Amino acid sequence: MLRRLCRVAATSWRSAQSNCHSPKILKQLSAAEREKFLNSFDVVFCDCDGVVWYTLRDFIPGSAQALAELQRRGKRLTFVTNNSISSVAEHLHKFAQQAQLHVLKEQIVHPAQAICDHLQAIGFAGLIYCLATPSFKQLLRDAGFRLTQEPEGVIIRSLAELREAIFGGEPVAAVIIDVDFNLTATKLMRAHIQLQNPNCLFLAGAADALIPFGDRDIIGPGPFIDVVAQSTGRQPTVLGKPGEALRQLLRQHHAHIPANRVLFIGDSLASDIGFARASGYQTLLVLTGGSSEADLAKLPAGHAQMPDYVADCLGDLCAKPH
Repeated sequence: MLRRLCRVAATSWRSAQSNCHSPKILKQLSAAEREKFLNSFDVVFCDCDGVVWYTLRDFIPGSAQALAELQRRGKRLTFVTNNSISSVAEHLHKFAQQAQLHVLKEQIVHPAQAICDHLQAIGFAGLIYCLATPSFKQLLRDAGFRLTQEPEGVIIRSLAELREAIFGGEPVAAVIIDVDFNLTATKLMRAHIQLQNPNCLFLAGAADALIPFGDRDIIGPGPFIDVVAQSTGRQPTVLGKPGEALRQLLRQHHAHIPANRVLFIGDSLASDIGFARASGYQTLLVLTGGSSEADLAKLPAGHAQMPDYVADCLGDLCAKPH
């Protein structure tokens, strides 16, 4: 059913693009063109939500088979996710449910793990004020980092309580902002105060303006990161897509591989395709997640978020050409 709907939805866009040089529609490639494409990259960076599986749900039909085919061909797979709601362990558990896939912890680039790796690389040993999910915080604690103890559910009823919430406690050496479903104005104010210290690190994980939730989008961490950045006049080191620090991290993963021998597969024009194109990677947009054919049709030729290839779903990678 999904594939049939994808085919119908993409028909009008395909017709409009039939005379354009870019992007190329994966299903329309001949057998020779498909082989040339598959032989044009050695490394695959692949998003998870909206590409491999529906957000926080089941695998998208055909995606596991496509990934297994890439592994069979000797492609090196790395999964680059902005989803810090699910832990690295939860990502691994989901992959393990597919018998044909073999995914290791080292193959998952996750905002919490990326920040953890960054802090370890710079020898950080200070106290952290972290606005994120419990699993995100736990990963940092498990790595030996110290986090402030923050009481949840506090209701501010007076200026005295506000002062204590904002200015009380120990000063911190780093502020981290990611997805925090218990975020409050008071927490942002405390982050603002701590970042008045120029020696306090300002780090961010996922910086998405919107994140998918069911069949709709909700506000992501990006706007809240922007509030603190604007109020402090400081820009964070962003270790989620589309951050420059993450770009450097991915380059380090395969430093010996030319950028044009890397394929980035994603469902978001901004977070995935724009990020990947700025990195010099080949790009494949799948239409099973955050971006639709209508979004793609709005882009002028040569736009920074225009993908090289488009597929109805990841399964198109191993589908036989017509």
